[in-house]
Amino acid sequence: MSSLIEINSVAEVVQMYTGKAANHPLIHVVDLSEVRIEQAFLNKRLCCNLYSLVMKKNANGQVRYGRNHYDFSHGVITAFAPGQIIEVEEGYQPGDLQGWSLTFHPDFLLQHPLREKIKQYGYFSYDIHEALHASEYEQQILSQMVAEIDRETVQNHDEFSLDILLSTVDLLLKYTDRYFNRQFLTRKPFYQDSVEQVLHLIDDYLERAATEETGLPTVAQLANDMNMSANYLSDLLRKQTGKNTQELIHQQLIEKAKYRLLNSEDSVSTIAYQLGFEYPQYFSRIFKKKTQMTPQEYRKLH
Repeated sequence: MSSLIEINSVAEVVQMYTGKAANHPLIHVVDLSEVRIEQAFLNKRLCCNLYSLVMKKNANGQVRYGRNHYDFSHGVITAFAPGQIIEVEEGYQPGDLQGWSLTFHPDFLLQHPLREKIKQYGYFSYDIHEALHASEYEQQILSQMVAEIDRETVQNHDEFSLDILLSTVDLLLKYTDRYFNRQFLTRKPFYQDSVEQVLHLIDDYLERAATEETGLPTVAQLANDMNMSANYLSDLLRKQTGKNTQELIHQQLIEKAKYRLLNSEDSVSTIAYQLGFEYPQYFSRIFKKKTQMTPQEYRKLH
């Protein structure tokens, strides 16, 4: 296994990528055309305890969504939350890349509502193959805000500097969220196929639960089966169905339970075990929450 390099400061990131000093101790914009990845960092796992938003303009190749691939030749946006691990597999020299990378320390957000709000942006936990394919217009909008952040970090700081920086980062992340959501809409035909795959997987787990003791399907299992991160899958499903992954699991579960309650003489406990529940009480609690009646009441009423 490759060794792990832990990075805890903005200064370390800037030094690693450019050999220069950071303009601000908590936030910095790197021009990717200045990036140099030395051999010492190749095939090493990097654990960066910082937030990063990166746009590569010349990443010619393919982005994978689920089990399919889509060609792209424009800007690709990726986001990383503190604690994520990436592995550097390719060396770069100045001029090889185009674009920018914004990195900021969690402490940068301490006195701003963004400290909590940023946790709502699921794209910080997407896998790297779930990147945003940004249009020229979207690239321009995001790059303008990043340029403003860069200008603010290099000029003399005053009483307004922190508020301006935080407000601009807040706006940048909102626009990024907007464009990720746009991508879910523009790729709707593909994502509709993904919804059908997820429903099929859930049904398959529930059918096998009675004989193979597989237990209830989990969000992590479904995401792995779909070759997606858990956050990306839930965001995709929410955009297409109005329900996240866990809610869809419960939806399918309740439909299976209703069928068995009305078409078998099995006890409620037996049906609960057949659906993968370890404890029948948990099944009854979920059933009542979703239908406003207990399994026994549902069976009697119908």
